[in-house]
Amino acid sequence: MVGSQEWGGWKSYRINLGMQQLTGTFDLQLTERWAGQAARREIPEGAPCSVYFDDEVLITGYIDRVSPTYNSQDHSVSVTGRDKTCDLVDCSAPATQWIGRGLTDVARELCAPFGITVIDQAGANAPFKSLKPNDGETVFEMLDQAARIRGVLLITDGKGNLVITRAGHLRAHDALILGENIAQGSCNRDLTDVYSHYTLKGQSQGDDDNFGTVTSAVLATARDNRIKRHRPLTIIADGPLDTASARERVTWERNVRWGRSQAISYTLNSHRQSNGQIWRHNSLVTVHDAYSYLRGAERLITDLTYVLDDQGERVEPTVMPREAFDMLDQPEPEVTDAWG
Repeated sequence: MVGSQEWGGWKSYRINLGMQQLTGTFDLQLTERWAGQAARREIPEGAPCSVYFDDEVLITGYIDRVSPTYNSQDHSVSVTGRDKTCDLVDCSAPATQWIGRGLTDVARELCAPFGITVIDQAGANAPFKSLKPNDGETVFEMLDQAARIRGVLLITDGKGNLVITRAGHLRAHDALILGENIAQGSCNRDLTDVYSHYTLKGQSQGDDDNFGTVTSAVLATARDNRIKRHRPLTIIADGPLDTASARERVTWERNVRWGRSQAISYTLNSHRQSNGQIWRHNSLVTVHDAYSYLRGAERLITDLTYVLDDQGERVEPTVMPREAFDMLDQPEPEVTDAWG
């Protein structure tokens, strides 16, 4: 659908939605004229666009680029674009300060001029003392900073909505099974950024009664027994924290680094699961893949690409351990800091 007009004449599409970036993307190949349609239609850049698979919306956004190719025998056009949240990534936040407002309320106020609905799946509307964008920040940069403080994720659902959520909010109906619905797989197990020992060093917050060495030294460690050789990493905390927070922070560092190192990409031969539901990202899924040593392991679908071309329809999910997208609550900046 381009604007209010339904388009046929498909040659191919490739639509990507994921958790590692906010905005989904699409790449469409189509003809300007197809059977039963008498006149050539124009596809204007900047036009709203929705791509459907049967009655399911895969992505809703805007056309960024139109690249026609033509000769005396053939006419085709390549169209690329992004979902509606692209405007949050591109556009500057207003110079406004919010006092005592929550992430969800502020996000809805900021997204309203762009025609974007905010869906809060995480209950992330606890009030901040103050929220204020830094000079030059985009809407997404401001909201992402606030989301990190609340320990939640910002993603798109492909339908033009901004979703405040946590990893694994959905659960797939089907398992991924090698030899059944898995047509192809490829792994990217990479331990470059994974270590055997993690040490976090920081300082606790002093006050009028506690200062100096009494409150200064905070140390926490975590070990990853999966890494057999000696690979230590020391992390310096970027703000004051207590011992319990330091333990959480260093454990989170270990878990996220391991999770991100264990990506596997699959190819499935259908957009739909056996119950008719479309495969969706941010879904937990059970994986049976002996080649990758996964026997009933739970994984998170972090990225998803829907493909239609001359080989037919397929979907390409990327899975990681859920902890790859664990979020840790962070201290709220003081009102005297950059946020106010």
